[in-house]
Amino acid sequence: MKKIIIAITLIASIFALSSCGKDTIAKRATKKDLKIGTAFASDVYDPEGQERIKEFSNIIVAENIMKWANLRPNAKFWNWSDIDNALKFAEENNIDVKWHTLFWHQQNSNFLYNMKTKEDAEKMMDEHITTVMQRYKGRIKVYDVVNEMFEENGSFRENIWYKLMGEEYLAHALTVARAQDPDAKLYLNEFNNECVGHPKADAMYNFVKKLKEEGVPIDGVGMQLHLATDLPFEPDKIRANIRRYAELGIDISFSEIDVRIPASKFNDPAEIEMQKYIYTTLLDIALTEPNVKSYIVWGMYDRTSWVPATFPNYGNACIYDVNYNKKEVYEEIFNKLK
Repeated sequence: MKKIIIAITLIASIFALSSCGKDTIAKRATKKDLKIGTAFASDVYDPEGQERIKEFSNIIVAENIMKWANLRPNAKFWNWSDIDNALKFAEENNIDVKWHTLFWHQQNSNFLYNMKTKEDAEKMMDEHITTVMQRYKGRIKVYDVVNEMFEENGSFRENIWYKLMGEEYLAHALTVARAQDPDAKLYLNEFNNECVGHPKADAMYNFVKKLKEEGVPIDGVGMQLHLATDLPFEPDKIRANIRRYAELGIDISFSEIDVRIPASKFNDPAEIEMQKYIYTTLLDIALTEPNVKSYIVWGMYDRTSWVPATFPNYGNACIYDVNYNKKEVYEEIFNKLK
């Protein structure tokens, strides 16, 4: 009888391992202490989309549902259901969720433009941060507190918060956010800020350095990395920028990666190779620079990508094609994580 029980136990153990032992990008990244994942939209509520997300991601970020116009379209109504359902899926599958974003110059609710004074802005900002972060305290671990706060020349973007509060709005938002959830990681997120020497990149570094010197709570900087195969890609400058942030004790998120290809060259082998090179070089940087904490693609699918609408005559920027098939770049990422 004892031998039979042992045999049954062994068979059960083997079955359990075979049923849950699929090797995935998410599992490989977790072993390397790297958060890897994707922006999500409706795919997070669809069973097939969920399977793809689970295979690729140990962190996910909302593409749009956490922005003001969707979350709080008017002063009295908060649309929590989409976020709650996505968070439930993530928690059931041991996937972290990153909040994107508390403040941005786009997708704002119309009632925000009724603010007239600095006091109005502070009150609204405090209410928004407090309501969101108290609701999800301990569950959402990373926040893009402010998104896209600089112009290309390095000057501050004059969004509605800047117009009423000046650059102080950034420190104010970070300070209030830290008070609401001391354990959450707080990021400022931006595009075209990855290469040392770029006006926006240098402006952001200098501003973050100033915040640190003044004791303002900030944990990290997001580098969006919306790149293209026909534009300069300078990994040495990216590494140099990351390393100067490391000296400040600042973490980095590769927060919105996609690599678009000119429409006239979708089938050009050289362009496809360049796309793979950019994706995998960024992953190599993430794996070898200790303060890079996450590698997040801005959606996995060419069919639903934001790129063609935003960058006319470009596309094919993602790791799945328009028919939801994995591209070679997906396999390259998988292999790079060995």
